[in-house]
Amino acid sequence: MRISGPETWLLAQKILRADFEPISHHWRDILLPHPPVPAGLIFFRAPRSFTGQDMLELHLPGSPPLLNMVLQTLLAAGARQAQAGEFSARAFLNGKCDLTEAEGIAATIAARNARQLRAAAGLREGALHRWTKRQSESLADLLALVEAGIDFSDEPEISLIGSEDLCRRISDMLRDIAELRDHALRWESLDTLPTVVLLGRPNVGKSSLLNALSGQERAIVSPQAGATRDSLAVTAPTPDGPVRLLDAAGVEAQGRELTLRMNQARRHALLAADGVLLVIDERDAPDSVQRLLEEVSDSSAWKILVRNKMDIPGGLGAAPRETGLEFVAVSARTGENLADLLRLIGRRCKEESSLAEESLTLNARHRHSLEQAAAALRRGFAMTRNAGAERFPELVAGDLRAALDALGSISGTITADDVLGRIFGSFCIGK
Repeated sequence: MRISGPETWLLAQKILRADFEPISHHWRDILLPHPPVPAGLIFFRAPRSFTGQDMLELHLPGSPPLLNMVLQTLLAAGARQAQAGEFSARAFLNGKCDLTEAEGIAATIAARNARQLRAAAGLREGALHRWTKRQSESLADLLALVEAGIDFSDEPEISLIGSEDLCRRISDMLRDIAELRDHALRWESLDTLPTVVLLGRPNVGKSSLLNALSGQERAIVSPQAGATRDSLAVTAPTPDGPVRLLDAAGVEAQGRELTLRMNQARRHALLAADGVLLVIDERDAPDSVQRLLEEVSDSSAWKILVRNKMDIPGGLGAAPRETGLEFVAVSARTGENLADLLRLIGRRCKEESSLAEESLTLNARHRHSLEQAAAALRRGFAMTRNAGAERFPELVAGDLRAALDALGSISGTITADDVLGRIFGSFCIGK
């Protein structure tokens, strides 16, 4: 149990047996209506505590009735129960952490998988805070030059920053924001399994391979080409964790309306894919493989070339030349080499996940603030380029101030009370 506030030690003396000076660690009895209960005490003197206030931790046996009795004793002695997120809110208000670090604490509590846990650690350890601080300091310096120039507007021979230099520096900031927005992970995407799409021409055995890899008879298998009309998703186990396999409609030439809609659904699946299995069989010539590569040319997903039906007499087990892709020959019917393929899929997903999680992770609030900052900077850039910073410096300064406010709202240096309430209200009690 944790207690925080300027009267923490006075409150502790009311419930503890004996009077003593606050030191870092004690072992004392807590006075309850029934026989006293031994408890370990750790005292943190302000400002060297998580909240920045005097703070006391009580280490007790985990019996729910006992904890409730201690809580009621504390409330009777003058304490009140903390609101949701109040400890982290006090840490933020007392300058012990910024808003992104506080969100990292909440994200750690709410994490449901290892990817979310690692991304939350990045927030909690201040990665986004450091990026925002660098950008805010650069923008504040630029704003200071523009505002100082307003004071000398009646002296044209004095120019603290010219229009060309101002445009260049604003352009650099816009580039930095765009790079962060384009390369950062979306927090929402961490809640899903890695998605791997099976791609190939009709009747190449994608549905059989999906069933074999997942161990489930989910997809309809038929010797008739084109049995798969829509995308079908299943979960498959790999040594590095489960993945989501997606069986897309076979690659066909454009034609009927149904074929057009199937191709459109397949393209949507490829856009959301983390990886692609390019599935071929013994009938596929090099130009067929090239057509599959063209189908995924605009996808950033990793790709593995899989030759199915290696059990068919006369089937080729060698990789097509000059594809530059990792290659596995398998048999969905006999199960040959399927374990190797699952290991390779798991390894590629893990590698990509590790690389991605080295990037920053942005939630919807962060992205909205970045969009506001970029919009304000674009207005300032257009005003400077079209009219010159010397002609309307007040308007340019207003746009730079709006951009600085938007960046400040990410870390909480400039934020509204209702935003704070929404963020800390998502915490659990005592965090």
